[in-house]
Amino acid sequence: MKRMENFSLDYYNKKVIQRIMDKYDMDQMSAARAFLTSETHDLLENADMAMWEFSERAIFDMWESEKVTGDPRNSVYLRSE
Repeated sequence: MKRMENFSLDYYNKKVIQRIMDKYDMDQMSAARAFLTSETHDLLENADMAMWEFSERAIFDMWESEKVTGDPRNSVYLRSE
């Protein structure tokens, strides 16, 4: 697996973690742990998935979909309907 560039990954990490903190009133460490250990983050790290084409809002939606349904692919941004 080729890994996404660090500067891009850092950008998404900061933005999505901040959204988690804001929406769920979580402290930074808890929000970071929730995102960095998620399947969504694994997909984001994989450069072959080209997730940099999505906004941080879309990545956050994928993370939320994963938390609710167990699969980030249930996000409206990834479903093919």
